Amino acid sequence: MKKINLFLLSITIIAITNTVNAQGILDGFTPKKGDLSVTASYSKSKYDKFYLGAVKADAVPIHEEINQNIFSLYAKYGITERLSAVVNLPFISAQNTSGAGDPVNGQNSISDLQDISIALKLNAHKFNFKKADLNIITGVTAVIPTGYEPNGILSIGSGAFGIDVTAGLHLNTKSGFFSTLLAAYNLRGDADNNLTPGGEFGVPNAFVTTGKIGYASDFIYIEAWADILNSEEGVDIGGSGFNGNFPETDVDYSRVGLTVYKNILPKLGVSLGFGKVIDGRNLGDSTTFSAGLTYNVSLK
Repeated sequence: MKKINLFLLSITIIAITNTVNAQGILDGFTPKKGDLSVTASYSKSKYDKFYLGAVKADAVPIHEEINQNIFSLYAKYGITERLSAVVNLPFISAQNTSGAGDPVNGQNSISDLQDISIALKLNAHKFNFKKADLNIITGVTAVIPTGYEPNGILSIGSGAFGIDVTAGLHLNTKSGFFSTLLAAYNLRGDADNNLTPGGEFGVPNAFVTTGKIGYASDFIYIEAWADILNSEEGVDIGGSGFNGNFPETDVDYSRVGLTVYKNILPKLGVSLGFGKVIDGRNLGDSTTFSAGLTYNVSLK
């Protein structure tokens, strides 16, 4: 299953929503030493409803959609048999199809490079059983903002430097079926409100839990996933204490999705994905469709 294993980590980027990439860029599979995979992906996310606090409301006054296009370049590399490095660069373009301006910054579209993520993942220990392997996964991710305007409904990302600490379990059976459970704590610093001089404000930390089940073989990879994000603090949009700073809001959600990947050439594969917010707080009720192209190579 070498070809499949080269790709597995990169498919986690397909579930980006309008607020954060909470599902993260880490999964349970570990690449071999010297293996490099590079993925170019496109995700289209849209919504016409928005959670104001926990109440779902129309996203824009005349009930048009908000569309988001995410172009990502993602790479992972096996430093050793147990340690790997990951880099993700997302470029995001978002538009309000009604033409109405954002209530905070007045813009009806944005287009910019967003938070860059750089991660190290360690397969801390492996338990070998007769018909399966159980891996203990740990990881740390640095989230680096690129100077975009974070304060607005269309913005994706908080504009704050962050550190994500991840730990979990990955069960991989000899027959190809697998399951993964990851828990992460997302620590965020302060963000600058570029619209208001001296408008620096805190961004809430958050807990993220991600679960996956699927099947991986040389023929095909299929994965169903669910993730839950709970902010540690924050305010509701339009509620008490809200001063127009969207990144300081209390963002919670539950999402589900599906990913399918297949090799089309020995070193090249394609993926398709779907993601959906099923419950939320202070974010768009978004649906996301994704496609990716992955190139795999061994640098040993």
